[in-house]
Amino acid sequence: MLNLHHLTLVILFVACSVAGEQSSGHFPAINNLQTAQDSPQSAEEKEKAATTSEISFPPLPFAITSFGAASIDHTFYVYGGHTGDAHAYCNEDQNHKLLSLDTAVESPQWKEIATDTPLQGLAMVAHGDDLVIIGGFTALNKRGEKANLQSRSDVRAFNIKTGQWRDLPAIPDPRSSHDAAIIGDTIYVVGGWNMQGPKSTTWHTTAWSLNLAEAKPVWKEMTTPPFTRRAVAAIAHEGQLFVVGGMNQNGGPTKEAEKYDPQSATWSDASSIIGQTDMAGFGVSGWSVAGNLYVTTHEGEVIRWSPQTKEWLKVKSAQEARFFHRNLITPSGLLVSIGGANMEQGKYTSLETIALP
Repeated sequence: MLNLHHLTLVILFVACSVAGEQSSGHFPAINNLQTAQDSPQSAEEKEKAATTSEISFPPLPFAITSFGAASIDHTFYVYGGHTGDAHAYCNEDQNHKLLSLDTAVESPQWKEIATDTPLQGLAMVAHGDDLVIIGGFTALNKRGEKANLQSRSDVRAFNIKTGQWRDLPAIPDPRSSHDAAIIGDTIYVVGGWNMQGPKSTTWHTTAWSLNLAEAKPVWKEMTTPPFTRRAVAAIAHEGQLFVVGGMNQNGGPTKEAEKYDPQSATWSDASSIIGQTDMAGFGVSGWSVAGNLYVTTHEGEVIRWSPQTKEWLKVKSAQEARFFHRNLITPSGLLVSIGGANMEQGKYTSLETIALP
């Protein structure tokens, strides 16, 4: 149960999230919480967990939140993000570097392989040899100047073979604090808002798709989502798009989740995720691996979607509770949480490797 001090922190945090792409903090993990879904580890799971504890990757060269991440084969890629203090936004504190980490080599090291526009609150997916970056916002102001935050409609692709950037069709409405996932050749973009400096901020009620297999790809409007949220997690799983958590336009953070079926172009409820407060759903990250959908939450829980019961089940606790991080998967099926922050530790440079049950 949260004490008064923690409750006050929650209220202050939500109130301070107007610029909102991320914060440098969160509550400590509740690692002693037991659920009815917990079960004793098998010998195989214990062996896997023991092996995983010996696997580590080098920290990021700088701490970031609200960035994009994707993987191609055995290499992780990270782009953009906020490197400065919470709720303070300027151009100098926005990452413009594309970093890579080859997880297959004996001594992996982060490398800077390209640069582009400083961004945060962006989405990033992988398609073939391309890393596709959608939207995000750029702070046009320098440190000490009045904030001038501009959401963008740019869609840029970086080809890891040629080392070249190219433009793809711009998304019809500038947006940041959104997310994207790819199913087959099609990118799906949901959530977010449009910030244009001193002008009023517009929350998006639209969602868009882009089929990269078409000769001339064109953004197509999806069926209107049954929510208006930002800071969501979009995850492709078993041919469907799951949208988890975030911040409602009215009502603050939420644990709600929905799923979209591209075949029928329909939305349906995916049940609220596990969490002691609604803040558990703010800035989550997830990934689909081996037929299972996993999400790591603000409260430090690793949870899994059950298609049988249509519920989320706790499977374990992370060592480091994070939000506004990103999850990627190694070829061997290990979940890796990258960057992010919590309220007590601030921003993370570390990567946590998690053996999944």
